[in-house]
Amino acid sequence: MSDRRAAHNRFGQAVPSVPVADCAAAIRYYCNVLGFRKDYDDAVLGRDVTLFAGVSRDACALTLNQHDGQDYTLTIGCEVEDVDALYEEYRARGVKILLAPQNEPWGERHMAVADLDGHELHFSTPLEAA
Repeated sequence: MSDRRAAHNRFGQAVPSVPVADCAAAIRYYCNVLGFRKDYDDAVLGRDVTLFAGVSRDACALTLNQHDGQDYTLTIGCEVEDVDALYEEYRARGVKILLAPQNEPWGERHMAVADLDGHELHFSTPLEAA
């Protein structure tokens, strides 16, 4: 590929694949507790058991993947409009809070939570917007 062609090849949104022990439980948690919606699952393949699904909340999209059986945790970051409001929402829903909102020296107000499989979800709002 030429350098000129590569320079104009825009990247789209990254969609992390999150390994989960139980995809159905992860879908329920992400949708009912974290406020995501299920976009799709592998039922379109005629499967009886869901092992793979896509979830999103606004522009933050993830795939939940039980297929791999991989045993590692991820740290995923997502910018939100109001990290303090999200903190209050998640606190009220009993989400495991790893870090309450705090101002960071790099110019963000930042918080972190854990999902059912121990993955860390970090949310931030630029300080000028907070």
